[in-house]
Amino acid sequence: MTQNSSDQNDYPVLLGSAVLPIGEHWETSIRDLGGRAIRLALADAGNPKPDAVYIGNAYASVLSHQANLGALLTEYAGLEGVESCTFEAAGASGAAAFRAACQAVQSGMIDVAVVLGVEKITECEDSQAAQIANLELNYEFETSQGLTTVMQAALIAQNYLHTYGLDRSVFKSVAVNSFLNAAGNPNAMIRSMTEARYQAQGMLADPLGVFDFAMLADGAAAIVLTRAALVPAEKRDGLIRVCGSAGAIAPLSLHDRPDLIHWSAAAQSAASALRRAGLRLANIDLFEIWDGSVIDAVLALESIGVCKPGHGWQVDPVRLNLTGGCLGRGNPVGASGVYQLAEISTLLKKEKLENGTPQKALVQAIAGCGATAITHILAS
Repeated sequence: MTQNSSDQNDYPVLLGSAVLPIGEHWETSIRDLGGRAIRLALADAGNPKPDAVYIGNAYASVLSHQANLGALLTEYAGLEGVESCTFEAAGASGAAAFRAACQAVQSGMIDVAVVLGVEKITECEDSQAAQIANLELNYEFETSQGLTTVMQAALIAQNYLHTYGLDRSVFKSVAVNSFLNAAGNPNAMIRSMTEARYQAQGMLADPLGVFDFAMLADGAAAIVLTRAALVPAEKRDGLIRVCGSAGAIAPLSLHDRPDLIHWSAAAQSAASALRRAGLRLANIDLFEIWDGSVIDAVLALESIGVCKPGHGWQVDPVRLNLTGGCLGRGNPVGASGVYQLAEISTLLKKEKLENGTPQKALVQAIAGCGATAITHILAS
């Protein structure tokens, strides 16, 4: 997506959205989750006729034994005959589907697109779900040798603390920020975390504790997109615009990375999205940053340039993860990127309505401990 001030009517705008409560939906199938989210989002948008459905999902082919979600979920939502396909980028799957939809809408090839993020983790026991999460590592060189996503995050966190001469207590401010913000999100999974409870957590993989990792969970969220030019002029002011979008990758394997604690993909995708939006970091009012683990957020904030190296845990001055982040919201992996975008767009609309001041948000999804990063800039 490349934008400038002369083509604002071509900006993708969010017509409507829907998010389902994140949790353990043992009695609900992935078909029911996804179909319901699509129908609710279309209703919120005024029931436009979509031209295409873009689905973000990470694990359905393994956990739900279903690889053709495009046909399964779109037909179940009552949209038989509509174009549909699935995007996979581990934790960034939902953000990847949203980016593809934005490109299609802005190009003019698609007038109305639905973006769905969906994940059904409770198709198996917790231990099996954790093993499935390791699929986002390099199997040949990492998973086959016993490395897990939890261990990978812990190794990176150890490197970070050693490099800057810090102890694990610095991570508390990032995690507690997300948990406290989740208290006001009715769709979040953890809404009652206290600082004392966080401090008493058990160690999962030194130096990271149980609450330093977002809980894997079920969820579905959907967004309806169109071009601003297709919306009556008198209604455009209340819509959220997508004014910048970019993705980038970095080496997947830790042994191929020149620097474990600088995430080049996060830096590149954020810089590119800001450039395409014609903005600078100083123009951003709030940040929705990936915190699948607490070290994810710390390194993303530093790599993007929000915080100086070694200071990504000092988040008090930053309007960060105001709806709870992955830590507080829960992490339905392939759906999390759509939750980020849907919930932040709702917050932007609410704050503009209450104080009349337009605001801009940087929303970034990360996969593979920094291997994939997709950034969007939203404006009210």
